Amino acid sequence: MNNIYLANALVTDNEGRMLAVRKKNSKFFQMVGGKIDGVEEPIETLKREFLEEINIDINLHQVSLLGQHTTTAVNEANTKVHANVFHVHLNSIESLKIASEIEEMAWITKEDYKNFQLAHLLEEFSLPIWLKINF
Repeated sequence: MNNIYLANALVTDNEGRMLAVRKKNSKFFQMVGGKIDGVEEPIETLKREFLEEINIDINLHQVSLLGQHTTTAVNEANTKVHANVFHVHLNSIESLKIASEIEEMAWITKEDYKNFQLAHLLEEFSLPIWLKINF
């Protein structure tokens, strides 16, 4: 079994929606974030990935650690993901723009989340938190 170490974020906006992204060649929507490079701290990974994937500087927004979760990777066979999961509340979405390996983004509501095929990490860890709490 392979292991990947990640830093990801449950991203919300002022309307209480949750942002999910879908990478190219994947059918799963997932949280913004990615693999921790070498000795990088998880928050540093998160800062880098937010800039690369959605053009957002998280230093301008509210960030807090939600916890850690381990699950099966959806895009890589025989692989476990070990993630540090943060919450990033976006004060503004003006500069938000997908880039890098992101094919699509979606602002998911509590009424339509069942219409999306979600990655395990998002579905198992962040979705239940988001559904219970008004961010």
